[in-house]
Amino acid sequence: MYVIGTAGHVDHGKSRLVQALTGIDPDRLQEEKARGMTIDLGFAWLTLPSGREVSIVDVPGHERFIKNMLAGVGGIDLALLVVAADEGVMPQTREHLAILDLLQVQHGVVALAKADLVESDWLDLVEADVRETLSSTTLATAAIVRCSIVSGEGLEALQAALDGALDGMPPKRDLGRPRLPIDRVFTISGFGTVVTGTLVDGPLHVGEQVALVPGDHSARVRGLQTHKRKVESAKAGTRTAVNLGGVDPEDLERGMVLTVPGWLHPTTALDVRLRAVAGMPRPIKHNASVSFHCGAAEVSGRIRLLDQEQLEPGQEGWAQIRLAAPVAAARGDYFVVRSSEDTIGGGQVVDTRPRRHRRNRPETLDALARLLHGTPDDTALAHLQRIEPASLAELRGRSELEPDALREAVGRQVADETMVRLDAARADEGELEDSSLLMTAEGFAALAGKAEALTETFVAEHPLRPGIPKEELRSRLRLPAKTFAALEGALVRRGQLTARAGALDLPERRAELSGEQRLAAERLLADLRAGGSQPPSSNEVDPELLRYLETEGTIVRVADGVHFAPEVHAQLVEKVVEALRSEGEITLAQVRDLLGTSRKYAQAFLEDLDQRRVTRRVGDARVLRQQNRTGG
Repeated sequence: MYVIGTAGHVDHGKSRLVQALTGIDPDRLQEEKARGMTIDLGFAWLTLPSGREVSIVDVPGHERFIKNMLAGVGGIDLALLVVAADEGVMPQTREHLAILDLLQVQHGVVALAKADLVESDWLDLVEADVRETLSSTTLATAAIVRCSIVSGEGLEALQAALDGALDGMPPKRDLGRPRLPIDRVFTISGFGTVVTGTLVDGPLHVGEQVALVPGDHSARVRGLQTHKRKVESAKAGTRTAVNLGGVDPEDLERGMVLTVPGWLHPTTALDVRLRAVAGMPRPIKHNASVSFHCGAAEVSGRIRLLDQEQLEPGQEGWAQIRLAAPVAAARGDYFVVRSSEDTIGGGQVVDTRPRRHRRNRPETLDALARLLHGTPDDTALAHLQRIEPASLAELRGRSELEPDALREAVGRQVADETMVRLDAARADEGELEDSSLLMTAEGFAALAGKAEALTETFVAEHPLRPGIPKEELRSRLRLPAKTFAALEGALVRRGQLTARAGALDLPERRAELSGEQRLAAERLLADLRAGGSQPPSSNEVDPELLRYLETEGTIVRVADGVHFAPEVHAQLVEKVVEALRSEGEITLAQVRDLLGTSRKYAQAFLEDLDQRRVTRRVGDARVLRQQNRTGG
């Protein structure tokens, strides 16, 4: 199903033409009926000669209600531009046409209304003027139909023209993530909260859980209507009324978006391709204040031009729009910006969660161009560069590519090593999953280089260590634990670092003692052996040497300053274990006497056995842990 939106100057007969075509008065408000002027959006529907059913959004034509017009035309497929034959092209005709052009509405029909009020020669002149006005817009080839609701002239031809304009139009895309920009919120007695809008990007089903963005509200779809008919599912491209459960109408407003949870994130910054309206008296200047219109939303903001100081009328450029309040926009959405008086420009959203950019940077402008014009591969790569490392699920949410297209694009780039999959040793190892962690080849090379440099610096300062402790490297790289674990695995698999003893080291490097250190180690080991169960304090020994000897298993540490020779430690452990097997439990005093040592050493020894999970403390005694009762 498709949506037709009206456009045109005030009093040119848009609403009356809609009523003549559909039998439905689109003016809902008493004020509209009393004044004979459309103020807000109106809605109707029509079955065309082909049997095709379409929705119609009727918009106000007065310049004071442009923001209401903008709230209704964001999701239309075809424009019905109405020009009164007795007045011809007027200011709001041009502004509405400029808006349709900025929103890239590619299909349209012009109704040359009130044809019964003028002579045929005048009609010819008006039609020529209309054709000239359309010539530089997306509606340049639109059919022009002369008609009158008074005489009925041309109404059948107008319907046929609308039907013809819809022929060959591509089917509505289904990305599996429905979005309904809300243009009305109201209540119905006995039903509760109802919102309406034009559904895009996927179907909506009764019973479905939905999110309302911006905000943290969620709801359940209690009912759906299209053209006042109840349906179980609403298809993309239809005007839809949604009855919501679990949310109050006071919590909702025009401009919010109803969608499935988990992917659409509110934002206050957007990277965009911006075009200034041709014929404007002034250029768009850097840091200009504007009102930003996208979908049904209107938010004030400021334009930061990224590649020039000002955008001349008719020119295009890159910009970042900083907004005063969050909006729920998606990559690829079209938008319009207005000054306090005029529509001055518009364009397409390129990135919904950008960093703040430095201006006039070629690399930034190149990345934006790839996002706008590139293939899915280019788009996926450009977004990954901005957020790496990132999971496939995070990249999908950021790039807003269709899931299968993204998976195929990432698969190709992992295979040709443009991207690196941190959780797999080879490009063909296992299927890509939502949790698969990705980096660009350049990003991975930079991060790996930093990890190697940090490791090299650390082992140079601590030559006897087995490498840099993993947690210290993670902290210096400022990576979450899960990301660091994946990076570590990738670096070890690729042979860039080696893991040993809870640390990461450079490949082929081995800690080696100097001659002096070797003599000191031999003296220490001899003293520990001679000391038996009462070894001399090791507090005076170089801590780096101690750590090295501990890692190599040359000595056994039980507490700060308390070390044993390995064979002595093994004998002492066996004595305590045998006593426990015999007696069932043992106290500190009994261990002191059993080992022939001091209370200080006995206490340190027992606490170390607890840490090694040989024993556990029960009151003032120790007992064997279950696995050690039979020597296991």
